[in-house]
Amino acid sequence: MYYKFSGFTQRLAGATAAAAYTPQKSDGLPVHLKLGYPDKLLYRTTMALTIGGTIYCLVALFIASQPKKQK
Repeated sequence: MYYKFSGFTQRLAGATAAAAYTPQKSDGLPVHLKLGYPDKLLYRTTMALTIGGTIYCLVALFIASQPKKQK
């Protein structure tokens, strides 16, 4: 789908078009790590929260599956 730009919008699109295609350069890095340190930090934070949440859910399921002790 193509859009027709004019004036300020065209200059803005032209300036950002070069930046938009930098992740497609072949430099051996995965696309989610192309922008350097901020991408690494975001990726590692996401993975830590995902793994931590999975462990938390598994522990909660394990505790919930245990029968209550009768006194």
